Amino acid sequence: MVRPPPDFSSLKITHERGPVTRQVRTAALAWGGDAAWADVLAAVSPACRARFARPIGFYEWVESELALELHAAWAAHRGVDDMSQRGEDGARELLGGVQQWILRLASPAFLIENVPKLYGFYYRGGRMNLAYLGSGKAGFEFNAMGYPESWFRDGLTAWLRVALALTGAREVRVHHVPPNTPETPHLHRYEIAWRA
Repeated sequence: MVRPPPDFSSLKITHERGPVTRQVRTAALAWGGDAAWADVLAAVSPACRARFARPIGFYEWVESELALELHAAWAAHRGVDDMSQRGEDGARELLGGVQQWILRLASPAFLIENVPKLYGFYYRGGRMNLAYLGSGKAGFEFNAMGYPESWFRDGLTAWLRVALALTGAREVRVHHVPPNTPETPHLHRYEIAWRA
């Protein structure tokens, strides 16, 4: 009997909230003003241009396919893949804005415990779980697909590093372990260490 191939469709990240996509516009405006933003919009498909021609609301869901196209156009315009910078900026924007209450209460451990909930608020698709939490160390298992490898490797790693630093953690180290088995082809692991 032949087994059907596994269904990974629930692991595909399909949407992201407004603040995540607004980072590209903010970065383009800071880098080159309205002209840079216009250049980025001119480089994307008509569907993507129409989606981002107006400001995106905080709670609004944006299709990941269009958000990724916008990011790729911005990276091409700059001539660099700035996924680490986007991760750092994202941590500052999300945790310094509406989610700032977390930082007022947060120890590094409290933030770590809530990262899967934050992920679920800002993204649709994929599964993030806290694998372990100890004194000055933690691990996540993130089963997801649909984004470039640099997002998993550089962007999310930078987000975790800056988010923990915002709680007062020092010497934060985040190590990304990419998928490495045929049984779990979309399972990313993150090993985190810090000093309080």
